[in-house]
This record gives sequence, C-alpha cells and structure tokens, in this order.
Amino acid sequence: MIVRVMGQGQWEVPDRLVIRLNVLDELVSDAVVSRDEEALASVLDEMADLVARHGVRVPPGKVGLSDLIVPNVGTSLREVGEWLQESREDDGLIPG
Repeated sequence: MIVRVMGQGQWEVPDRLVIRLNVLDELVSDAVVSRDEEALASVLDEMADLVARHGVRVPPGKVGLSDLIVPNVGTSLREVGEWLQESREDDGLIPG
C-alpha cells in the first residue's frame, strides 16, 4: 500500500499495517463526528508516525497514486469532514 502523508511525502507500507490503519481511520471519522479537534490531531499524528516508522519512503522523484492520504496534523475538522464526504464517508480515508 502506498500512503501519502500530506507535506511529508509517500511511503510504501507493509500489508500488515492495513488493519491498524483501518482502526485509526475509524477514529478519524469518530473525531470528526464528535467534533473533537484534539482527538483528530492525535489520530492523524499516530497515523503519520506509524507510516514513517514502518514504511519505506518512496523517492521524491517517483510520485504515484496513493492508496491512502493522511492529512496534516493541523488540518481542521471542517477540512477532514469535507474530505470524508468527498471520499464517501462510509469508507473513511482508506477506500474499501
């Protein structure tokens, strides 16, 4: 799976991380629904950290489509909420 962390680049992450990323994805949706900015920032930070620790950075010149895009930690509830609406809220940030 290729994951883009906004403002930081792309990583190829092992399939074993998909389960944890899906759990965090649900927490992102929960934070948006409950309007909890602290929880949202915490979950986005955890997602970005997980990707960076366990993934292999894709070289900057090799840009491709991402399976998941993790917003910046400072992304507002409104922006993430709009993003979820556009990507079909029932899927969250991770399609499927």
